[in-house]
Amino acid sequence: MTFNCPYCNSLQKAFKDHNYCSNKGDKIAQVKSNAFYMNSRRMNSGKHISRLSIRSVLNGYQYYQTGNKDRIVKKDNYLIINEGQQWYSEIDSEQAVEMVVVAFHSEVLKKGIYSLSSTPLKLLDDPFSYSDKDFFFSENTYPNCEELQYIIKQLKNGILEKQYNHLFYDQIYFDLLTLMFRKHQHLLEQAELIPSKKKSIREELLKRLGVAKDYIDAHLSTKIHLENISKIATLSPYHFLRLFKSVYKITPHQYLIQERMKYAYYLLESSNISVEKICYKSGFENPSSFGRAFKSFFKKTPLSIRH
Repeated sequence: MTFNCPYCNSLQKAFKDHNYCSNKGDKIAQVKSNAFYMNSRRMNSGKHISRLSIRSVLNGYQYYQTGNKDRIVKKDNYLIINEGQQWYSEIDSEQAVEMVVVAFHSEVLKKGIYSLSSTPLKLLDDPFSYSDKDFFFSENTYPNCEELQYIIKQLKNGILEKQYNHLFYDQIYFDLLTLMFRKHQHLLEQAELIPSKKKSIREELLKRLGVAKDYIDAHLSTKIHLENISKIATLSPYHFLRLFKSVYKITPHQYLIQERMKYAYYLLESSNISVEKICYKSGFENPSSFGRAFKSFFKKTPLSIRH
């Protein structure tokens, strides 16, 4: 009897025969690129090994654990997971969350990176080559943008409309890889904001800051202290503070309050949870301090969002 992974079976797929499931014993190299869609209030993926994939949501919040790192995917970001990484995911929401995932075959990645990083002359002289070196993206969340949202909506519509057209998806996959590569390069440019002469040190520090920022996103309801979050980044507290503000133009505390406010607003709009419970779920100690912070941030009261 063939083993069927409940999570993989629950996904709506661009092509039904291109699903890679490590729990089923599939071989990564034998499965072509594919796109997946899910619309669910409750989901538990179980642990899997990933292909290179980009993971996004059109609304709501989705929890991921990659390796031993906690991440939250939301409307204003997306997550890249490299091939061979173990991951786990959950959705637990009163409102259904729309998730779109694209998983790439390693050959598609290598051909795409070769095309994007080679000179026009090289592509003219040797158009069918591709890099034999592995390429790894920074495995953090990246800021979302209108271009990515448009691509994700195209994929969603293609899957739901059962558009079984390889050319349609191949073009979208290349557009998506182009955007991912461009965003990755921009992320590395952010490392220039870090005061260090060595490029490798700047990139390592940027990676550590990204891990800490993703940790904040995943633990909005808990008390987060500077000592705790700097340990997550494996940096001294004041070194972490200085670098975080240099790169993100905001302090860790300001970032925490900003994301707590966004999460509270989402819960007020999308659920029937009481304002008091939302206060605690978004990390505030009492409703009065929550109300003051919310009004200061949005210029509205929490109750006004529901009217």
